[in-house]
Amino acid sequence: MSHHDKLIEAFATYQAEHEKFQDKGVKASAARARKALQEIAGSCKERRKEITEQKEAMEEKSKGDGMSQDAARHAHIRK
Repeated sequence: MSHHDKLIEAFATYQAEHEKFQDKGVKASAARARKALQEIAGSCKERRKEITEQKEAMEEKSKGDGMSQDAARHAHIRK
């Protein structure tokens, strides 16, 4: 399961447990909601790393294609 999917699943769990705790006063749901929030935090960190790696890989690929995106943008602005 990807970190993105884990994040979505943990958020759904958090929402359900939050509602049980807030609306029905189920104390055990508070602990489960907190656990889901901890999982969300971990998945967020891991997903951020994945996104950065993907972005850097895309930048490396575009470097081989000639002008960088920033250079192309500046060249376009200068015209």
